[in-house]
Amino acid sequence: MDRHDRPTPSTLDTIVVGGGVGGLSAALRIAGAGARVAVLERAAEVGGKMRVVRAGGQEIDAGPTVLTMRSVFESLWADAGLDFHAAVPTQRLEVLARHGWSDGATLDLFAEVDRSAEAIAAFAGRKEADAFRRFHAHAEMILETTRAPFIEAETPGILAGLSNTGPRGLWQLMKIDWHRSLWRTLGSFFKDARLRQLFARYATYYGSNPFSAPGTLSLIAAVEQAGVWRVEGGMMTLARATADAIERLGGEVHTNAEVVAIETDSDGVTGVRLADGRMLSAKSVVFNGSPAALSAGLLGEPCRRAASSKRPTPSLSAMTFCGIGQARGFDLQWHNVFFSDDYEAEFEAIFEQGRIPDQPTTYICAQDRGRLHEARADERLFCLINAPARGDAHDFEQDIDTCHTNMKQLLSRCGLELTLQDSVVTTPTQFASMFPQTRGALYGPATHGATAAFARPGASTKIPGLFLVGGDAHPGAGVPMVTLGGRIAADRVFDHLGLTHPSPRAATRGGTSTRSAKMASSR
Repeated sequence: MDRHDRPTPSTLDTIVVGGGVGGLSAALRIAGAGARVAVLERAAEVGGKMRVVRAGGQEIDAGPTVLTMRSVFESLWADAGLDFHAAVPTQRLEVLARHGWSDGATLDLFAEVDRSAEAIAAFAGRKEADAFRRFHAHAEMILETTRAPFIEAETPGILAGLSNTGPRGLWQLMKIDWHRSLWRTLGSFFKDARLRQLFARYATYYGSNPFSAPGTLSLIAAVEQAGVWRVEGGMMTLARATADAIERLGGEVHTNAEVVAIETDSDGVTGVRLADGRMLSAKSVVFNGSPAALSAGLLGEPCRRAASSKRPTPSLSAMTFCGIGQARGFDLQWHNVFFSDDYEAEFEAIFEQGRIPDQPTTYICAQDRGRLHEARADERLFCLINAPARGDAHDFEQDIDTCHTNMKQLLSRCGLELTLQDSVVTTPTQFASMFPQTRGALYGPATHGATAAFARPGASTKIPGLFLVGGDAHPGAGVPMVTLGGRIAADRVFDHLGLTHPSPRAATRGGTSTRSAKMASSR
């Protein structure tokens, strides 16, 4: 096993299978409590979907590109006695995103609500600016209403939590827009079709179709306005720093360590078996992967019963292009979105027809920018097009050239001439191979319909000592949500092992720590 390879104790308190951000977050919290934990990642590097590709001798973020809800990470690290900011330096983005359309129109959203409203007034008129202020207040209300009973809860119990409060709770359920689509919600605020399209894109942050996803996802607007940060050195800085922190706390992180079975007995989990035949004993296991891999028997027959065998509609996959290039004719920011002319047709192609759209909305992260009017002649560029999660059934390699041509044509109509050298392409087929039993979906199941968000499994499974974390599990996809899921999974481990939960505390400058919880009993 690579990374900082050293002998592993014969018996661990917890093994984390998968070194994505959820697994790393769970392991950090467990290690901070003084328990013996090891992370086993089958790839050559930790991070999971938080990954980099190398082009032109440089690393390019090819997954998540920014942090939101930064307090989630600050709290996780502080509870382990660590200073998040010392290990993961960040810079707040002034421009949240720059948006372009084929008619030449452009619109920036800013970190300040007033500044965004003024930009919208210049773009579409004062009435639409006023509509934006009302929409933002609506999004904030949804975020605060759902925070405790859903986002931070062990299981998605908002329906019960709010309905138990009587008529007021039922009224709140209606107010958070769980009963209508995001597209309909936006239509009740905005008359300008471009603004409706812009804010409908928030559904794709959860891998979903804005014409089917609930209006509750409006809350993402409030999350972004609360702060978007780029990480110095790229998002992999977060993954690598978390792995380093786990090791400083006495835990272990191993790469090139493939787990082929989670071992159990009549009482529950007993450990794992690796591809090289080694057995590691543990009192609990956190699985950072798709629950479908368990129900398919990929981690051994006993684990088939751990999770439901139902296969919900998968979320979006992607076709990505990373490289060193030149961008001419359009002044890029860190985040840039170039919209198609027919948004509904785009999602019909993906979710109904199972193909990449002919005119794909394109996201570009210009990773050497971030401030106004900052540019380079040769810069790192990450381009992403939404695609159907059919990587297990269709060879998307054959679609690369057509997809690239269609993307460049749309960008050209929006005023951007893009050239990439040393381009590295990732298809849904490749994502399906990287993340077994996902079909290439990058956000777990799609959040379509009023109750889809509540159908994700919680951290606990039917097998004692086996816990789940990741985009397929509650509270869902996205770096901060999966990190919260890691915290929830760790707390279930504490319950299982008889550990006292770590208490919130101030971080120690410089990243040192003292253990905050001790073993009360063992299984």
